[in-house]
Amino acid sequence: MPLRAEACHCGMRQARAQQLAAAQPLVAAAAPRVARGARDRREALDAMTTDVKLLLAMAALVLVAGLGWLAFGPSRPSYPAVLGHVDAGPPPVAGPTPVPLPPFKLPWWK
Repeated sequence: MPLRAEACHCGMRQARAQQLAAAQPLVAAAAPRVARGARDRREALDAMTTDVKLLLAMAALVLVAGLGWLAFGPSRPSYPAVLGHVDAGPPPVAGPTPVPLPPFKLPWWK
């Protein structure tokens, strides 16, 4: 018995699907396809509020200004040349410390 009920439902589903397919209008011409990245970008921009857009614009402006300052800003001051200046180099390495001796001779001292 359960097989008949399933068969009946399948037939009803199929008939309903055919009715729905016939009722939908055919698409005459496909809309021009927009690149996926451009559509996503446009949707993201449309979803942002004005304050977020201003924040992003100011961050981009600060970034561009900073890069411009690095590239075209004033150069560092040059240090005057000193004639005869020689770099001293690292300090000399201290030798090992000698064994401490008492200030006067003691009998048990070796």
